[in-house]
Amino acid sequence: MARVTYLLVIALLVLPSVVFATQYVVGDDEGWNSGVDYYAWVEGKTFYVGDSLAFNYNAGAHNVVVVDANGYDQCLASPNNGAYNSGHDVLTFNVAGDYYFICEWHCNHTDQKLKVTVN
Repeated sequence: MARVTYLLVIALLVLPSVVFATQYVVGDDEGWNSGVDYYAWVEGKTFYVGDSLAFNYNAGAHNVVVVDANGYDQCLASPNNGAYNSGHDVLTFNVAGDYYFICEWHCNHTDQKLKVTVN
């Protein structure tokens, strides 16, 4: 009986984050591209653990690099926590905190970067 109760408690804690997770398309119809105001795009959105971001862009023209706060501020692609270049990259938030994304080729020139705070 204790094992069943334990499994039920685990299910009740885990399932809501999976069931209610949202996938956001970065930049909506404009995607992950130069000239998009990502400061405005992120405003008013609340992100939670389990949510994900879909980065849609022309492969070869852009990429997505996961960086730290310094990499975000300085547009530095190295060191990083992952670089993606498929043209359709989906990244899921597994823990709460701040996440930083840049295009290593357009961060400096067109401010193509995004900061997301996950609750």
